[in-house]
Formats: sequence, structure tokens, C-alpha cells
Amino acid sequence: QIILRDDAHLVFPVDLRVPHRLLCDVKPKGKATLKFYSVRNGNRELLIVVDPKKTKKISIALPHGRSELELVNHGALELFDLRLVRPIFLWPIYVAAGLALVFTAGSAIMARKRHVAEWATLVIVVLLSLGATEALLGKFRLQLPGVIIAARAELGLIGNDARWIDPARYKMRLKPNLETFAEWRHGDIARLGFIPKDASRASVHRFPIRTDAEGFRNATVREKIDVAALGDSFTDGTTSAVEETWPARLEQLTGRAVQNYGTSGFGPQQELYVLQDFALRHKPRWALLAFFAGNDLHDAEVFEEWERGQHRLGEGLTGPKLIASFRRYETLYLWTILRVETESIAARLHGGSVEAKSAAPPSDQPRFDRGMFTVPLNGRTLQFAFLPPYLQKLGTPRAVIAATRGWEITRKALLQMKLECEANGTTFVLMFVPSKDQVYWPLVERTFPPGKVQEAIDFYCRYNNMPLRAEDVRAHRLDGNELLRDFCAENKIPMVDLTPALQGEVDAGREVFFPDDTHWNEAGHEIAAREVAKFLQLAP
Repeated sequence: QIILRDDAHLVFPVDLRVPHRLLCDVKPKGKATLKFYSVRNGNRELLIVVDPKKTKKISIALPHGRSELELVNHGALELFDLRLVRPIFLWPIYVAAGLALVFTAGSAIMARKRHVAEWATLVIVVLLSLGATEALLGKFRLQLPGVIIAARAELGLIGNDARWIDPARYKMRLKPNLETFAEWRHGDIARLGFIPKDASRASVHRFPIRTDAEGFRNATVREKIDVAALGDSFTDGTTSAVEETWPARLEQLTGRAVQNYGTSGFGPQQELYVLQDFALRHKPRWALLAFFAGNDLHDAEVFEEWERGQHRLGEGLTGPKLIASFRRYETLYLWTILRVETESIAARLHGGSVEAKSAAPPSDQPRFDRGMFTVPLNGRTLQFAFLPPYLQKLGTPRAVIAATRGWEITRKALLQMKLECEANGTTFVLMFVPSKDQVYWPLVERTFPPGKVQEAIDFYCRYNNMPLRAEDVRAHRLDGNELLRDFCAENKIPMVDLTPALQGEVDAGREVFFPDDTHWNEAGHEIAAREVAKFLQLAP
């Protein structure tokens, strides 16, 4: 679903080996007009003008070759199921091959060539069985095992995500007693279209997702715990196996009972509710909140709007940047199953993940290519990309951050957490989680000349045409850290800032985030657990 407001403008690069047709449903929101153009070699050709009074299906012929598909609207519209399809499929070839096999078997029988007839019959039976299996898999695609559905997500399979529920108090959270799989190849920076997928080295990550009776990533609900770990995706470990997450590593490191209460997408208010509804009843010695610099203030504002009823789940007014590509949703399900099984075996042999062919071969020279930094350091090659919204936050002065509605909401939530923890005999501790660009920025400035640094910033800022200067990032990179540190000192909240430790590891040549994702890899979680254990003076 694509929501177009008044006078929107979308451009999709299209590279077709054979002619296709563009299909979609257009739904007007009042009086509206939509025009489709094809731009080839600088020439702009009008394909169709749509002036719908109600939902209308359209079909547009697109020639083969490389061009750009341009959509221009006047008035609010919604587009549903935008797809490119081949007008001529391979079924005629399949039918011809089938008829040839049947003819061969029949001729062999007539000629009393038993051996040829048996083989031809076997091939026909196998093909018919595979065809029937493929048809059944397609018909019941949303009832397939979670690992297959996760693999098909990259091909455009969309359905209700069985992992999530939407209770009125939380907006959405993981379902209790869940047992399924997660799989990903490219990180969120690439999936959202900020960098091309082939600019980074891809790895196949597949791991089980299990939740306890309370709906969190723990083996079971324990009556008595030592540490309640609160937070968003950095705590629940949305991109990692649960044993690699910092709460699990903290328990392994210290021998203390650490319960993971993190949920991807949560902001300060939801984390307060989790503390009230779940964590404090287990009488933890410490309640440790992982505050993420990248989006927690924004999430606070969004959730407040949701609670006020200004928009409900699934009705947000903005969405992610559209990926400038199309996906092969026609890929056979049998092929997907074969690939999943092959990668699963390879993943078990390689400890849980399989690295695909690297888009950037080892080099002794640093470079910036389509959003991906490659930096040789201490005998290793680091690859990393930034998420533009997080990068732009680094240029924001402290006074501007402090004046936001998100900071006001967050302050109140943190103070309430402290009060409720004190009443429970629990020590409230805040762990500052820096964004990836905060951690890697000093390395970028040391490695690249000023002109190249600004060129990289300009690349990232194209997505919303908001200029950003390298000197602003340098001046304000740690303003958010200092604002939160002063707030915690004023209100006697213990705080551990992970920025120096993570930056030190990067300076030594160790990657602590996934290359094309905003989240920690296994090393990042390990460092977080180590720093927390040291800060709390928790010995094994």
C-alpha cells in the first residue's frame, strides 16, 4: 500500500529483459488525478492518466530495456499491490515439454521399448508430483513453517505476523509462548533502501524466536530474578539469537539471574509499563533500562500520539523510503525450501550464520561506495553504513534536543521508573546505547579527507533533502549523551555510557554493529554485558 498525498512524486528505476505490464489498484481520497510517465534517455512519455471516482484497476504496458517509471499525482490517492508481471509466462514451454514426454512414453509403449517408456513415465510422474506440491505450497503459503515464511518475506510474501499481538496498553508486543523462526540477509539500512543491497557483504542469519508466558525472549518466567533488562530491539536482540544478546551474556558472565524484558519498537512509556506490569513483581535487585539514542525520543512522541487516539496501529502518516527495486515473488516454493535446507545445514556448520559473497573484496585502501564505508584497520577490514535519520540527529544541538516533546515525555517516564523501583527496593540504572554513527564517526574523520566525509554525508542526506555539515556532527555528536548524563546526575540515577567502550573496540579494528544494519552484532552485545557487569561490580 502506497499513500500519496497532494502533489506527490515517485520515481522507480526499471530494467526489464522482456516487456512487462504494470498492474495496481488506485483508490482516490476525494478528487484526484494520477499520471504515469516513462522516462528513457531523457525523453518523458506519458503512459496513462487516471482520474478515478472509485477504486480502479489499471494495467499499463512497459517495453523492455532500462528506463524510469514516474508517478505524479494531484489530490490524495492510495495504490495497492503495485506489481510488474510478464505478459507471456513459461507455461507454453512447460505444456510443450509435457506433451513431448507423453508422446515419447506413448511411442515407446507402441514400439515395445519398455526401458524408454518406464523412464519417460517416471519423469512425468515426478514432474506432476512436483507441480501438485508447488500448487499446494502456494495455496497454503501462510500456514507454512515460520522459517519458510521468513525466507519468502524477501520475495514479497506478506501476511499477518503471527509473532505480534496488539494489546491496547502497549500498541503491539510479542505473543506469549511463541515458538517460530527469524531470518534475515540484509540489515535495516539496506532493506529500507538507503543503500543498495549489493553494496554490502550479506550473511544469512536464521535463529529461533521463543517467548515465555509473559511474552519476552526468555526460556521461562522465573519468580526471583537479580536483573530486569528493559529496552527495545537492542535488548530483545531482534537481529540475533537470544543467547548472543547482552542480557543472556550478562547472566553467563556474572552468574546472576537476568530476565530479558526488551521488545523491539518500544519507547520509554512502554518500557515503564513493562516495569510496572511484569518486572517489579519478580523483585529484581536492579532494573536496567537500555536507552537508545537513535530513536527513543521519537518513539516517545509517536506512542503518545497513539495513546491520545490521534492515529491507531497501521495508520501512521509516514512510512519508510521505498526501495527502488522489484522482487521476484514468482520464485517457486520448492526452490525456497531447497535453499532454506541448504543454508540451514551450512549455518549449523558455521555457527549460526553464513556469509554470502562479499560485495567489497579485501582492500588496503579505505573507500566509500554507495553508502558503505570500507576501512582497513589493524589487519582487518571494517565495513559499515549509517542510517540517515540517526546521522542527522548527530548534528542537533543540545538545546534543541532538550526542547523537544520527546525529551519531556522521556524525562517523566524515567523519573517514574526511578520512583517505582525505589518503592520496590530495586535500583534503577540507565544504560546509554549510542547509535552506530556516534560510535564510528571518529574513525570516519580520521580515515577520510574532509571533502570525502562531506560527500558521504551528502549521499545519506539525499533521502529527505535536509543538508548536514560535517562540522555540525563533530560539534554535537555527544550532546545527547551529555544531556542524559546531566539529567541522571541531577536525579541520582546511575548511568553507564557505552559510547567509549564501543568506540574503543572499533578503533582497535573490531566491528561491533552489523555492516548494513543499525543493531549490534555478537561483539556489541558482549561489550555491553561486560561494561554493565563492571559498572554494577557484579562478579561471577
